Amino acid sequence: MNFLRRFHDIVSNQNLNFENKTQNLLAFGLEVFNLDLAIISKVENNLYTVLYVITPDNSLPTGTTFDLDGTYCVHTLEANSALAFHNASQSTIANHPCYINFQLESYIGAPIKIGSDIFGTVNFSSANKSPVFTDEAYDYIELFAQWLGSEFARAITKTQLIENSKTLIKLEKVANIGTWEVDLIKRKVSWSKQTKRIHQVDDSFTPDFDSTIEFYKEGKSRKSIAAAVESAIKNGEKWHLELELVTANKDTLWVSAFGEAEFNEDKCVRLFGTFQDVTESVILREELQNKKIEAERLLEDRSMLLAKISHELRTPLNGITGMLTTLIDEHSEEKRSEKIKIALRSADILLSIINEVLDFSKINHGELTLEPTNFLLKTIFTDLGSLYTPLFKNGNVELIINNEINDNCWVYCDNARLSQITSNLLSNALKFTERGLVKLHTSITKAKNKQTLNIDISDTGKGMTSSFLKSLFSPFTQEVDAKNSKGGTGLGLAIVKELVEYMGGKIKVNSIVNQGTTFSLRIPIELGNETTVELNPLSKININACKLSVLVVDDNDINRLVLDASLSKLNIKPDFAIDGQDAIFKCKQKHYDLIFMDCIMPILDGFEATKQLRSQNICTVEATYIVALTANTSSQDKLACKQAGMDMFISKPFKMHSLEMAIASAVKLLKIETN
Repeated sequence: MNFLRRFHDIVSNQNLNFENKTQNLLAFGLEVFNLDLAIISKVENNLYTVLYVITPDNSLPTGTTFDLDGTYCVHTLEANSALAFHNASQSTIANHPCYINFQLESYIGAPIKIGSDIFGTVNFSSANKSPVFTDEAYDYIELFAQWLGSEFARAITKTQLIENSKTLIKLEKVANIGTWEVDLIKRKVSWSKQTKRIHQVDDSFTPDFDSTIEFYKEGKSRKSIAAAVESAIKNGEKWHLELELVTANKDTLWVSAFGEAEFNEDKCVRLFGTFQDVTESVILREELQNKKIEAERLLEDRSMLLAKISHELRTPLNGITGMLTTLIDEHSEEKRSEKIKIALRSADILLSIINEVLDFSKINHGELTLEPTNFLLKTIFTDLGSLYTPLFKNGNVELIINNEINDNCWVYCDNARLSQITSNLLSNALKFTERGLVKLHTSITKAKNKQTLNIDISDTGKGMTSSFLKSLFSPFTQEVDAKNSKGGTGLGLAIVKELVEYMGGKIKVNSIVNQGTTFSLRIPIELGNETTVELNPLSKININACKLSVLVVDDNDINRLVLDASLSKLNIKPDFAIDGQDAIFKCKQKHYDLIFMDCIMPILDGFEATKQLRSQNICTVEATYIVALTANTSSQDKLACKQAGMDMFISKPFKMHSLEMAIASAVKLLKIETN
């Protein structure tokens, strides 16, 4: 009993750590067994390592290693139980290396086990002979080994837990995942460090049982977590929610909250779970969702565009093909002239539809660019007045134009886009006004050295409802009011709004049903420089330009025929090439003053052909004027033509005026005598 009490006093002393307890236990063992040497070893891969030791002269330091076969403990481990020798020199182990090297006569030891695995041994020995070890001695050494085994197991488990905890903390930090626990019995809330970081509180912060829920954003998130907790406590249901959280620093985050309940005798005693900051993934998901919605919208717009365009193209195509077909058997000169005019007007409508589609596509792809030039601002609206006045004479609508812009007001702006904006609004006013007035009022206002162009277009037409006005500038708005639709792509106003805003301006609309509509535009305008405008490019040269050598390069037969007919009206008989390679061949055979070059052709396109003509000095800039004549009209295409070495750009379908400008420019630049 005295032994057990002393053993208990050593191992249960709360004031001693494991190291002290172990040293006291070894000292106690030396006293109990009346021996001189005490060792606790670790055995691994046949290597015997001294972990704790007591010797009379402190001659054996901890960490000393021996070959296991050179120790008495090899027999202890083979026996897998306590083993003792009291007179080694007279026993079967007299030739054992341990006796030969250390002359140890007495030994008692036992294996230290962790579970079923051998950790090492605890053993006591002496160079002196001892009495035969009693059964109690075997029990004592087994008790020592069992306690040491449990303590080593606890230490290893503790170390593993610490390492796992460190790893978990690192993983929490990397993945932004924290843990939490709610003790419902003690009404205590515990947060891991990462959970505290997510809430943006100090590590010393202690969450309050009653107010912790207030971190969740008031409204849907707070109601959702409250309902989830209540369901978990009542029914044991787990939850996994994405919620908005307002941190201690008033930042709003998205968190993924997972939780479940623990029950004891049908009573919920604990809630626990994980907490992850998923703000970035939520934002990314929302962006992807928005992109998906945008892609679906664009796809729908494209489908609507194709459906609308396929319908709208048929009207002018019908006018063109119908009039041209009836011309075949028409002998009346007057009727032939009228049918040709209708076909040409239909062609203009067709071109207008195509241009609207191209503008809409450029806007959708962010490719819209402005091409500003110096021009007289007033002339834009004067020309539009001259163009639209005849259109109003055949109906019950009067066009009133009040152009207050100074006659000498030169501006630097995209005159084509400005004309397009005003023309579109005038066309709409005419289209939806059956009787009354359409007014165009233009003026310039100055404020702080800045000029603003004011354009107001009002009508006495049908007007629009407030609900219709909300989608007025969206594509295909005519579909909203299909009953009163009068044709068109439904893209015009959407394009107008984009153009106005692209020019830095604003557009507003006021409308009253059955009274009329007013569009008000305010566009900042930059003053320009006065330039000389040549209205008739061929007025200064002899139109009979038969001496001009011209080459037309185009792979399309019809395009070549159209250009041949157009140039013949100017007394020019051109040569033809069917692609870029053919053009280079012909230019090597003959000098040409002017080349009309298509850009997209098989074998060798116009860009590469022009580069080769210029780089090989076949057609130098000083000797040959090269004009791009192409259906591609974007600013990138124009830039590509310029970089290839072309001098001028004409888009298909072309007007005679464009050809005249090209010829005049060539004659002027090359100083060609045409008389």
